[in-house]
Amino acid sequence: MSLYQEYLKEIDLRKEDGLHPKPIEDGELLSEIIHQIKDETHQYRGDSINFFTYNVIPGTTSAAVVKAKFLKEIILKTFSLEEISPAFAFELLSHMKGGPSIDVLLDLALE
Repeated sequence: MSLYQEYLKEIDLRKEDGLHPKPIEDGELLSEIIHQIKDETHQYRGDSINFFTYNVIPGTTSAAVVKAKFLKEIILKTFSLEEISPAFAFELLSHMKGGPSIDVLLDLALE
């Protein structure tokens, strides 16, 4: 079972208890989600964009590192995504509150 499928299963179990999905901390899970986002025909692409945008815990987790790097790709237009503009990617990056986002912000400012 993929990490993403395990995450969906966990969401369903938490929903039964009246809980929201846990924030994503695992970089491997987020890498899988980003792979699904990049595949325009993937069945979970829309949900993956939502999880990427709203469910990644800010700070210094491995997921924050992966998110910051992907947002940098969007900001620099290395990867184009209709649902997340470079301006919105920059806004998401500025709210991440941690070392990985600071590294990317400094890279962008000094490039």
